[in-house]
Amino acid sequence: MTPREAAAILGVFERADDYGSLMWRVDMSADGRDVKLFAICNDLFHWATADCEEIAACDVPLLESCLADLRATKEDWYFAELFAARKRRLRPQEPCYKNMNAATAALFDACSTGGERAQADDRDAAFWAHVAAKARAAAQ
Repeated sequence: MTPREAAAILGVFERADDYGSLMWRVDMSADGRDVKLFAICNDLFHWATADCEEIAACDVPLLESCLADLRATKEDWYFAELFAARKRRLRPQEPCYKNMNAATAALFDACSTGGERAQADDRDAAFWAHVAAKARAAAQ
């Protein structure tokens, strides 16, 4: 990512007044350095996860539309989460809707179908069942 591309992304987060939902990583190599930016979306899609969605330079229009749509609902604090949901094409877990107004919830609902969310829940449950089985086996 070029400095200009990173600045464009940072500019959208600044307009959103969202400084806590952005994470970055700098990879150093013989060819130079590469900056990667991420939107934090912990526990949005799966419980007990530290999670983030990479933001590419081509995502600036998506970031802009997320911010504009959330400003219309007066709940722009869901900025990073809506970006991640739209990029993944996956709605959040049901409990994440608890404090959203109906207009904001509709934005998240549009990210995927209920069936696609159910499939993600099934995969998540299978993962945690596997982790528990491994822990039980290791304890014996």
